[in-house]
Amino acid sequence: MPSRFSWWRLAGLGGLVLLNVVLIALLVLRPTAPSAGERADGVQDPALSATGAPEEMEEPPVKAEPSALPSLDDTVTPGPAERLLVNADASTAWRATTGNCTAPGTLERTVDGGATWEELPLDLAPVSRLRVLGPQSLFVIGGGEGCNPTYVSSSDGGMSWMTNDAYLVGSWYLLPDDSSVIATPVGEVDAPCEPAGLAALDAQHAAVLCAEASLALTRDGGASWSATEAQIEAGAIGVANDGYALAGMHEECGDSVALDRVDTAGVALSEPACTELEHADAQRIAVSATGGAMWLWIEDEVAVVTDGGG
Repeated sequence: MPSRFSWWRLAGLGGLVLLNVVLIALLVLRPTAPSAGERADGVQDPALSATGAPEEMEEPPVKAEPSALPSLDDTVTPGPAERLLVNADASTAWRATTGNCTAPGTLERTVDGGATWEELPLDLAPVSRLRVLGPQSLFVIGGGEGCNPTYVSSSDGGMSWMTNDAYLVGSWYLLPDDSSVIATPVGEVDAPCEPAGLAALDAQHAAVLCAEASLALTRDGGASWSATEAQIEAGAIGVANDGYALAGMHEECGDSVALDRVDTAGVALSEPACTELEHADAQRIAVSATGGAMWLWIEDEVAVVTDGGG
C-alpha cells in the first residue's frame, strides 16, 4: 500500500503537469502581430516580396487615401467622368458621353481632326469604357439589359456592332452600376480611391484618376496599386502610347487647360503644355494621346496637338 508521502508526491506531479498544459495553451492561443509581409487582416500584401522586404521602387498599396494635390480651383476637382475620348491618329477619333443606367450614352466619330463629327448607333447605358484598336476597329463596354456589363465591338468604325460578352473576362472597366468597383484582368476589385476616370494600357498596366486629382497605378493587372501625384492638377485621364495622358490645371497655364503625359510608373514624360482652351467643369473634359497626336475635348471645343503628342 503506497505511503501518504507517495500520494502527495503523485498529486504534486499531477498539478505540475496540469499547470504546464495551461501555460502551453495560453502561448498557442495568444494573439500575435502580423508578420512583415502580411497586413493585419491576414491578407498577403502583394507590394512585398516573398522575403517580406518591400520591392525596390514600389509604393505601398493605396487602399487608403492617396495624397491630393493642392486645389487650385474648385471647378477642376474631378467627379465621375461624363465624357470619354479615344483617337487613332491626328485625324480620326471617337468621343462619347457616358450617360447612366437609365440614360444611354452617345458616340460620335471624326475623320477630319475634329472639324466635323458623325453620330453613331450605340445602345449602352452607361458607356463605361471606349478603346480604339485601329483606324476602323474599336470596342465599347457599358450597361446592357438591367445595366449589366456588355461588350460590343465594331470593325467598320462604329456603324455596326457585334456583342461578345465573353471578352468581358480579362477586360478593364468600371462596373456600369457601381463605379466604385473595377473589373480587371485579375477579377473585380474595389477601386483604390473614388474614381474620376480609368485608363487601361494593356493587361498589366492601368491608372485611376482619383477624385482628389491624384493617380493610382497598377502594373500587375489590378492586384496591387500605388499612389502618385502628377505635375498638373488633373481633371481627365486617357491612354497614351507609352503611358497616360492628363488634362487639367497648372499654375503656369493660368485659366488655360494644361496637358501632361506620364509613363506607367507615373513619371512625367515632358513638361506640362498649356493650351488655348480655358478650363471648365472637370467632368466635361476628356483627353487621349495615341497615334502621334494628343486630343483634348472640353465643352464644345476640340483641340489636336501633333507636336510630340502621343
